This record gives sequence, C-alpha cells and structure tokens, in this order.
Amino acid sequence: MTDAQNVDFRSICPIATGLDIIGDKWTLLILRDMLWGHKTMFNEFRESIEHIPSKMLSNRLKKLESLDYISKNKGQTNKKNIYYFLKDKGLETAPIMIEIGLFTTNNYFEHLGETYTKDLKKNKKNKESYILELVIKYKTFKKSIHI
Repeated sequence: MTDAQNVDFRSICPIATGLDIIGDKWTLLILRDMLWGHKTMFNEFRESIEHIPSKMLSNRLKKLESLDYISKNKGQTNKKNIYYFLKDKGLETAPIMIEIGLFTTNNYFEHLGETYTKDLKKNKKNKESYILELVIKYKTFKKSIHI
C-alpha cells in the first residue's frame, strides 16, 4: 500500500509527478546504492561517496518505504538492526538510473572517467539484458541475506 498523500504533486504531468517522487537530490542515490552496492543498513548508506546527512537519509528511507519502493525489516538475531530491501517498484527504477547514467556518461565523460562508467558503456547496446542482470543479481543477494 502506498501513501501518496505524503507527496505534494505539482501537476498531473507524468514527468513532474515522477520527479516529485524520485527527483530529489538523494532518492535515486539510495536506490542506486541498494541495487548496485547491495547496501541494506543505515550506516552503509551513510558511507556512500556523496555523504548524505543522517536526517535526510532517514527522511528519504521513510518516504521510500511509505511509497512502497523499499521494505524495512528488523533483524531476527539482533532486533536493533534494521535492514532495507528494494521491492518491485524500487527495482522498476533501474531503467531510469541506467538512462541517467548513459546520458551523463555520453555528455560528461571528462568529469566521470572510466571508474564508474565502464559497465554502463559496456552494456549500452543491450540495456534490457543489463537491467535484467542487475535485478537478478539483486534478488539473489536479497535471498542470501540472513537477518
């Protein structure tokens, strides 16, 4: 169940609405860290190169959970541990992230270099299979986690 009442939509334009949900400075980076980096815990997200402030991270995780992009699970062994996992809606953002990454790689490669763009460039022609591979890897990772 989603809680769209927590989002102020600017218009009925699908692009504006999408940006209202995932277009802020941090949301896609959290989803990126989950999909590519297999991050699941609050402190793992804090270690990202962009250094998201704790309060902002907490707010974005709550927003993503309320909108059904991620789930929040308490640890079985240690109840203090909280794990976050992508749900199907969160996984559906993979093509958006790929397209943003390809656009940026194509237009700002001088800034980016090879480090983070290698996979994108390599899979540019078969985006669908790359997305499927990412999703399968994530789902396999998610099944392997024992909380």
